[in-house]
Amino acid sequence: QQPETDEQADTTASTVDDEAAHVPSWRVREINEEKRRFAEENERMKAELAELRRVSQQQQPAKVEQPKADRPDPLLDPEGYEKYLERRVEERLLGNAREESLLRARDTNPQEFDEAYAAATKAVDAALKARMQASRDPGKTLLEWHRENKQRAEIGNDLNAYRQRLLDSALKDPEFRKKAMDAWRDGAQSSQPESRSKVELPPSISGASRARAVARSSDNDDISDQVLFEQIAG
Repeated sequence: QQPETDEQADTTASTVDDEAAHVPSWRVREINEEKRRFAEENERMKAELAELRRVSQQQQPAKVEQPKADRPDPLLDPEGYEKYLERRVEERLLGNAREESLLRARDTNPQEFDEAYAAATKAVDAALKARMQASRDPGKTLLEWHRENKQRAEIGNDLNAYRQRLLDSALKDPEFRKKAMDAWRDGAQSSQPESRSKVELPPSISGASRARAVARSSDNDDISDQVLFEQIAG
């Protein structure tokens, strides 16, 4: 077979199949370039995801196994096992008592207890936690802590200013003003000197005074001694 001449090759290359889809070469190069960039981006994202997973696993704290309670062997250490059981019973009884204390405190003061519980949950007070753990009545301890905080917030750091606020508020109350006025009036009256008391004269002097009055007012100058004595003697 004779080799194809240049003229024949040009003729073959210039022959176009009207039925085939014609894609320009520049578009083919663009498509290939897009595929390459997409593959590179995909590989980069995979690498970043793997790195994020690795870092996340390193940052997670390792799970620390809680040490199990040292439970003595009942055969090898019967005395220690007995004390262990007693301690467990005491802890359970104490836990039940504390739970009953909280329930009792809520039944007695439901609104105040709910406020105290919400405040304690929000505050996360380590001192309160220690107080409640050491108390045999944690419900009462919780309410006392809440009242102390409310009182401290109301009074503040200036006791004199707090007293002045109380006084200003009381003076706006009509009932308080009435009581204050009554107390001031009673105090003013008790501070005044006592009025001069009536002097009681002896009967003889009193009778003599009456007799003189009668003698002056009477038109009769001849008053007998008997009448004068009766006036004096009363």
